[in-house]
Amino acid sequence: ADMAAYCREYGYDDEAMLATTTVGLGLAAALLGVGLVVVGKLGLAGYVQLLPTCVVAGYLAYIGWFVGYSGIGIMVGASSLTLELLVQNIVYVLPGVAGGIFIYASVQKFRHVVVLPLCITFLLLAFYIGLVVTGSSIDQATENGWIRKTEKAPVWYHSWDYLRLDQVVWSALPQLWLTWSGMLFVVALSSSLDVAAIELEMKRPLDYNRELSMVGISNFVSGMTGGYTGSYIFSQSIFSLRIGIRSRMAGFALAFFQLVIIVVPFPVLSYVPNFFYGSLLSMICMDLMYEWLWEFRTKVTVAEYIIALSTFGLIHALGVEYGILGGVAIYILCRRLNVNVGELKQIPTQEDHPTSNEAVPAQETLNLPIDVPAEIKEYKEETERLMTNRTKADSYNSF
Repeated sequence: ADMAAYCREYGYDDEAMLATTTVGLGLAAALLGVGLVVVGKLGLAGYVQLLPTCVVAGYLAYIGWFVGYSGIGIMVGASSLTLELLVQNIVYVLPGVAGGIFIYASVQKFRHVVVLPLCITFLLLAFYIGLVVTGSSIDQATENGWIRKTEKAPVWYHSWDYLRLDQVVWSALPQLWLTWSGMLFVVALSSSLDVAAIELEMKRPLDYNRELSMVGISNFVSGMTGGYTGSYIFSQSIFSLRIGIRSRMAGFALAFFQLVIIVVPFPVLSYVPNFFYGSLLSMICMDLMYEWLWEFRTKVTVAEYIIALSTFGLIHALGVEYGILGGVAIYILCRRLNVNVGELKQIPTQEDHPTSNEAVPAQETLNLPIDVPAEIKEYKEETERLMTNRTKADSYNSF
């Protein structure tokens, strides 16, 4: 917005404005990547490991709520929700919520790698069978609000048409330094919190600085190719762990299918119903909020649970950064008053982080609930045996 406003103020045409904006955003993402690598090399990301688990729990519960809110927004067709709008569009929301419950219950019950793909395939088939039974077409479903209307996208290789360096208004870029600095702080914090979420799931220390450096490298590559900033999708890592995926092929497969969606000559997503997205996001919402707002109470002291709830509420009221600071302040106050808030966390030393040259102790590799299906228990035993070799240790570091 600042770059566009600058170009308008000084009378530059639309081509110059588009070139400045696209190149400027790419450069900002690339420089952000460099900044994240520097933060990681300086070892600053490790301080996020000092965040109390109860504070991180409140953050994860908020992420669950935010994802659920976004899912409802997709089904309703609005980014800002009101009770009146929700009631008016309840017919679009209920299938997504029901689908989310169906996926969540299925994944929790069976815990197998094929359960989630089968569930989402079932939802898509159910939608198209419904179209056939009612005699409706995809165009009619789109007009009726079941599928989001999309504009025909240009051919994928035209995405770089506006990356024209000769049209860039370079004087519009220096003003972005303050915004960029804030973005560096926010992305470094949020990425480290994503690593913290994965660490809680894996039950063993991760190297935050190494992970943040990897996020930085990815952002640098994205920015230099005209892309935007990004971070981990920690929910994907968590669900992959829970359903037994232990191969990097999952990431390669995801990248491949995203590439297919980009290069095919028609908009694939224009054939996917809104409640499909809503179902997936509702499932993530249910999982995160149930675990960190309800199950969490059985694993910690009363004070820690209250801090988690307080952090969740403070993030709603103050935003993520200030909400987390508020949760930390409550935690420190409780500790000063000698309230039982669990053990004080320490930053793990280099020896605590498994590398490709050392084995991961079997008892730290995979902590699954006792009441899991037999095949998962068998997998756990097999994993604990195999994790003594270096290749497996390195594979786990990728999460």
